[in-house]
Amino acid sequence: MEAKKESLEKERAYKQVMEKNKKMNRINLGVLALGLLLTALGIEIGRYILWAGIFVLFVTAISKIIASRSMRRLK
Repeated sequence: MEAKKESLEKERAYKQVMEKNKKMNRINLGVLALGLLLTALGIEIGRYILWAGIFVLFVTAISKIIASRSMRRLK
């Protein structure tokens, strides 16, 4: 019984991480688009915005990998 409760808690945590990542990726898509637009227009700040977007994309990808591995351990 205790293992099932722990399993449900971990599954809920996994779903929360995935929802948060989904929202973060939507925002990040806008940041990347803004960075590309500003870079294409020749505005220097666009490069920095673009790199910030790439960094956030990398962090969310790592978060997804870690959450997936923790779910695999449950099964």
